[in-house]
Amino acid sequence: MTLTLAMLLATVLCDVAGQTCFKLGVGHDGESKASLVRMIFSRWIVLGVLVYVVEFTVWFAALSMAPLSMAFPFMALSYCGVVVASRFVLGERVSRQRWFATFAIALGVALVCAP
Repeated sequence: MTLTLAMLLATVLCDVAGQTCFKLGVGHDGESKASLVRMIFSRWIVLGVLVYVVEFTVWFAALSMAPLSMAFPFMALSYCGVVVASRFVLGERVSRQRWFATFAIALGVALVCAP
């Protein structure tokens, strides 16, 4: 069970890292890219795709060990992780309401995934 939870957590972390890389690759804080081709081949976009390849592999391994009714709801923690990364990696402002909703999601995952 510990290995299964570790793989599910790794999947969530990969999802958050991949989304963060994609956001860095397309620019933030009003930055714009001159060309679509240059954006697609930016180091951040390429890194995000590579992280998603790892996530895909770990997700399949986790699915082979965990029931889908537990694994899929666990992935909702990605929403929580993206909010945290948005605030602390990208420096975005996160409202109190969004923090509350993030906590509610985490609580819901804990209730659904509890043994």
